[in-house]
Amino acid sequence: MKKILILSLLMLAGCQNNTSLYTPAEEKLLEKYGVLSEAENNCDNPDTVKIMLKKGFKKKNLKQYCGLVTKSGDGLNEMIDAGLSKKEIKEYQSLSYFHADKIDRYLKYETSTIKEKVKEVNMDLDLKPYSVTHFYDEDSDLTMLINKYNSLPEGYIPSDLVDVNYVCEQGVDYSCSTMDKMQLRKTAAEAYEKFVEAGHKKDINMVAIATYRSYDYQSNLYNYYKAEKGEEYADTYYARPGQSEHNSGLAVDITFNGYNYNEIEEKEGYDWILKNMHKYGFILRYPEDKTKMTLYGYESWHLRYVGVELATKLYKDNITLDEYYGMK
Repeated sequence: MKKILILSLLMLAGCQNNTSLYTPAEEKLLEKYGVLSEAENNCDNPDTVKIMLKKGFKKKNLKQYCGLVTKSGDGLNEMIDAGLSKKEIKEYQSLSYFHADKIDRYLKYETSTIKEKVKEVNMDLDLKPYSVTHFYDEDSDLTMLINKYNSLPEGYIPSDLVDVNYVCEQGVDYSCSTMDKMQLRKTAAEAYEKFVEAGHKKDINMVAIATYRSYDYQSNLYNYYKAEKGEEYADTYYARPGQSEHNSGLAVDITFNGYNYNEIEEKEGYDWILKNMHKYGFILRYPEDKTKMTLYGYESWHLRYVGVELATKLYKDNITLDEYYGMK
């Protein structure tokens, strides 16, 4: 009698162990695909199979599904079909800024690492500059990205421009703007003046040589250099209208202590500027070692206001505003 009881318990345990990994509806689908037995008996990760039953299940990819742990099936078939390894797929999906709708672009783009590939495609660097343009319809975000793919609308004028103190003097400071007055958006202007005053304590006397520029002013400036030195030169050093940070009222070109603006990186005091601007919300927008990311030539004088929090992050991480958006 005791032996019969033990045998019954063992048989019951065996039945319980044979409980299906899938719901009846999932079993029906797997049976339809002709892979129910394989999915039941030879699958380490049935949760991935369950996900793919809702995300475009492919019978030929069952083995790969069973070998992968994933929380999302987005882009999975495309990566499997492209021949990516389990490790490569895992790396793609581990990136918080991986966008499955861009998987075809990621796979076509060539660069050193998957991390860089995803970031740079998110930045549109796989596309020809100006081939796509995203327009801002409002400007409440002072961290907005303005570049060769992102533009302000034609005729844009910031609503909160104010006059700026500590500006260059015509006839004295080299390349001083010919505009009647220097202006920035209010928050940026206040931050700039605090930054300048901090510099005074270090005998660094900064002045602005260019601040806000209108859409029309930038158009004339760009077209002048395009006619004088060609489109390639103009696109390297002068933004097209709408795609200039100066048009946003958030950018300021500086010099200090009477130096020519394009020589300041060689002068004593510039290192302090580089190491302290983030404390006032500014970044060096076009660094010398990041021209691949910004698609503009190096400008030691061009500062951009993004706020203290973001400026500090970009400074500590040594990334550009473009890269920051590529990793969002």
